Amino acid sequence: MGYLNVVAAEPQTQSRAGPSDAVLVVAARAGEAWARESLFRRYRQMVYGLALRLTGRAVHVDDLVQESFIRALRSLDRLNDPQSFARWLGTIVVYTASKMRRHERMLTRIGLSHPEPIDADSFIAKTASPEITSELRFIYALLDVMPVEAHMALVLKRVEGMSLEEIAEHMHLSVATVKRRLSTAERHLAQATKGRPK
Repeated sequence: MGYLNVVAAEPQTQSRAGPSDAVLVVAARAGEAWARESLFRRYRQMVYGLALRLTGRAVHVDDLVQESFIRALRSLDRLNDPQSFARWLGTIVVYTASKMRRHERMLTRIGLSHPEPIDADSFIAKTASPEITSELRFIYALLDVMPVEAHMALVLKRVEGMSLEEIAEHMHLSVATVKRRLSTAERHLAQATKGRPK
């Protein structure tokens, strides 16, 4: 994941200083504003990075980050293991990004919105190899072409480096369904590659 600028800085997670995630979650559940703020500060960089990588558009990322945290903090009682807050928050970001992308798609189809072009170069690290840079540009160029769920699965696999099981957990799908989504994404990539210059 070191080939995207947005992940160059370490996320504010689980530094050995300060209360653990479990302590913060328990305090936040009890209505402690300082604990909610601490969770936000600890994970905002992680959430921002994941949101940007999933959508490819900085213009909507702040809204996505805000909505993800609101959803998470309002539903803390549903988190079974308070120490797994980071992973659980990641699933909320993926869900929220998928929902936002489907909504944008619908608005575009009925002519009420026009998607902003993606400038992948703005978040691909300068240190990325030419091969990785080319692959990332290609993946994000297909963002508005392939089905939302397929593109999400593809980004989680190719950009986030997640296993099939991790993708299934983040997308609330079975592994078999994830495989189908990735197969759809790969078909789109293969079709687009046919016309791609060598």
